[in-house]
Amino acid sequence: MDALDGVPRTVLGYPVKTRTQIVMTFLVPVIFELMVYIVLTTADILVTMEHFRNGNPSWGWFTLSLIWLPSLVCFCSIVSNPERWPEEIGCDKRTGQFLFHNIVILVFFPLAALYRFNRRIFWSIEALFHDKNSYGRAQSVGKILETSPCELYHFLQAFLQAAPQMMLQLYILLRDGTFRNFDTVTVQVISIVFSFLTMATIITTFQRFESQKIVGRCYPWSTPEQATIRRKELLRATSTAESALAQNQTPSIAPEADPIVPNIMRNFYSRYGSEGGQDSTSNSNVAPSSPRKTLNVDVINFDRQLSKAHHDPYVNYTDDDKLQVSDTVDGSETVKLRSTGRSVSFKLRDTIEELEEMDHYLRSTEDIRNMTDDSDDEYLKPDSFDAVPKKLAPPTPEANGGVFHRVSVFRNMLLHNAEAFIKEKVPRLPEGMFEHGEPTGRSNSDRKVPPTGDQTDGDAISLPSRRQMIVGLEQDDMIGKSVLFVGWVMFLLMRMLSLSTFYVFFPLYFWMLVGNHYLLMIACIVYEVRLHEKLERYFFYLFLAYMYVFSLLEFKIRFIHVRWWYIGYIGIVLLENVAMLVVWFNLGVFESWWFYFMHHTIIVSGVLSLMCFLFYYAFLRPKDKVLFVNDNA
Repeated sequence: MDALDGVPRTVLGYPVKTRTQIVMTFLVPVIFELMVYIVLTTADILVTMEHFRNGNPSWGWFTLSLIWLPSLVCFCSIVSNPERWPEEIGCDKRTGQFLFHNIVILVFFPLAALYRFNRRIFWSIEALFHDKNSYGRAQSVGKILETSPCELYHFLQAFLQAAPQMMLQLYILLRDGTFRNFDTVTVQVISIVFSFLTMATIITTFQRFESQKIVGRCYPWSTPEQATIRRKELLRATSTAESALAQNQTPSIAPEADPIVPNIMRNFYSRYGSEGGQDSTSNSNVAPSSPRKTLNVDVINFDRQLSKAHHDPYVNYTDDDKLQVSDTVDGSETVKLRSTGRSVSFKLRDTIEELEEMDHYLRSTEDIRNMTDDSDDEYLKPDSFDAVPKKLAPPTPEANGGVFHRVSVFRNMLLHNAEAFIKEKVPRLPEGMFEHGEPTGRSNSDRKVPPTGDQTDGDAISLPSRRQMIVGLEQDDMIGKSVLFVGWVMFLLMRMLSLSTFYVFFPLYFWMLVGNHYLLMIACIVYEVRLHEKLERYFFYLFLAYMYVFSLLEFKIRFIHVRWWYIGYIGIVLLENVAMLVVWFNLGVFESWWFYFMHHTIIVSGVLSLMCFLFYYAFLRPKDKVLFVNDNA
């Protein structure tokens, strides 16, 4: 298996080198995420200090709690997962080390995150110094792709720290009298901007995660054992289109080579020379076991009109010369048939033998009766070529049930496909609905044994069998991720500014709007998972609906109708943003130029986000990845 399996191999349709893949997929994104994380964490800490310095302890404690919230939720998620605990049951040394390790990460989470980023950067650079398909390259890429609980912390940071932090700091900035301390305002603006970047990075990374997970991608925070088992199970149970075609090669329909033809040609080359045609002078010193015969042709053999006329080689010979030539031919001597041009040297006896062998071969082939020759070279045909065949024509095969048998096979195939489709799409079918067993009341003597002759007589048609496929999605390349990232930055800017500004003027209607949107997202999630998911992760669905207040992710649930999900969600969010914008701009009371700037920013960011999404969907979206389920899985 390739170490870079799943990594985009092309950029804008053009193949790139493996080092370019590593740089554009691992090194550049990790360096960008490291810079954003450092600036965001530093800005949030400075904002907390500014709030305490300005006499706003409530805002300070709230900002500080948002900084610690992702780390705390990550710690609770890891500790509550039994698969992450040591195998031994009880309080032993390994259990104590596990708890101590996670508590240290909880307290010093910024250092743990920096260690994770630096580790990935180191192995990304290390992979560049190794050749393709080498052990060092595979080891370095494996280190880059190692799973870690810190990845769960980064995912939670986008929705538990960055999103509420943006809403809080925007609300504080939009209040009256907030522009007096410009140092605080500067730090708040930096915190808001990098919160946008953090959210857009996570949303772009996990945009279509479920469609990518079914074809090989793993959760970056799963345990190494889970990732290994998942990878091995996928390799065992599925196969790509290329490997499936290689395993199931269709046999060639070309006719097999007749075994008589090589024998005739071998005999011809043994008498008249090999294909290579070595120079006769090179073998002049070697005495062959039998004299070598050569067959030379004249220009007349390549002229169709002249070749039609029969040329008698003895036309200029007298009777005495013919008798002398006949004696010489019988004595195995070479005869020159023409006085001018190239000579034709042959044995008459050999020519007769060759003609007899050719006649025997033509008569021995069964399909010679079906051959037609439109050539007008009648003198080339044997005299008895068009004779009545000695064997009788084969009897016409009886059509006893042949057509009806083909129809029955086609009917059974349609029934099988319909049953498979119903089992896949309809949940909770009645038991025994598609069991085609024999009734219990019938005896064995009443059962009709299907004839076995139809299975081998060729009446059964060969129809393609139904094979289960898994259709997923490849990962985005660097250009696609960049355009999608800009689109989500503009979308989040429009969404956050609309919500924050509307909350300043109409806080009650703000909570009503957000609550209705939240309930609508829960209803859509429940409707989506009614067929292919279990309704047992209620708490997670509540958190997923909270994420859908700001953005849309195919995470933990796979969308059946992806296009309708994205069109509906973007349409609903745009409608809500336009309604909030119209209400607060016309009914709100404000005098500052800041709100006019917010009004234009919301409109421009919404238009830019739509343009980026349409361009991405039309030109840069990744291709589908198809895997075939193995029959022995």
